[in-house]
Amino acid sequence: MAEEFYFDREGKRIPVPASNNHMLEFLFSHAWGRALLRLASSRGYSDLQRGVLNSWVSSFFISGFVRKNRIPLREYEKKKYVSFHDFFLRRIRPECRPMTLGGTVLMSPCDCKASVYPIEEDSSFRIKDVNYTVGEVLRDEELAAEYLGGWFFLLRLCVEDYHHYFYPVSGEKSEDRRIEGTLYTVHPLIHKYEKVYRENTRQFCTITTANGAKVLMMEVGALGVGRIVNENTETGSVRQGEEKGHFEFGGSTVLVLAPKNTYAPSEDLLRNTEAGGETIVKLGEEIGREEHP
Repeated sequence: MAEEFYFDREGKRIPVPASNNHMLEFLFSHAWGRALLRLASSRGYSDLQRGVLNSWVSSFFISGFVRKNRIPLREYEKKKYVSFHDFFLRRIRPECRPMTLGGTVLMSPCDCKASVYPIEEDSSFRIKDVNYTVGEVLRDEELAAEYLGGWFFLLRLCVEDYHHYFYPVSGEKSEDRRIEGTLYTVHPLIHKYEKVYRENTRQFCTITTANGAKVLMMEVGALGVGRIVNENTETGSVRQGEEKGHFEFGGSTVLVLAPKNTYAPSEDLLRNTEAGGETIVKLGEEIGREEHP
């Protein structure tokens, strides 16, 4: 298996510990292993795991999780956590995530490992040698057509990341739409076995900015509890940097789609994606900037 790595925003290559990558590869490469993972991806299993993680007993897992994933607790509000679930929803100190705001900026809605892909004129884009179409992801070919020639930002949250997410732009929000599915892991090595962004449970809305750009924001659940919890699913005005919601335990993903000639991706994201790596991005950083035809 090739070494997994990230880039920081200066272009430095950051190796990623192998952790359970070999186990995932082994399980997905065998029919019986895929069957086990499908069971673990079921809603019933997720509900059971949620119950365990909400119990007081689960609080004993917190210290080991912090050490293993090198979570900088100094960045978070001080609190006594009554369960692992309570810890996972911890709040970050605002000064630790300053936000780059403004009508010309596309802001990262979350802490993530980011990559970006052009949406071709046939609605397709390619992630880790796997072809998708926007229509598959949205299950709406008419809406998908509005993003032809635009950009697809894939913002993958790992278990160590802050799991609250915020609006990347200001504007008029549509009603949320939910697509039921499974809860596969969103780890990059799984793409050759499953089209996770076509199959996983997901929820999305569009945000129409003052300049008429219809930015789409989608939350994708993943292996584990992976529950998507949005504060407001109705229509209305939203502000860039306003909290939209959070994920419960599990790695997850936020997808942002920008139509053609609206927001151009930051050069480092383009360069690092082309080099085969994800970029470590923090909530509030710039990931794109308004462009004009």
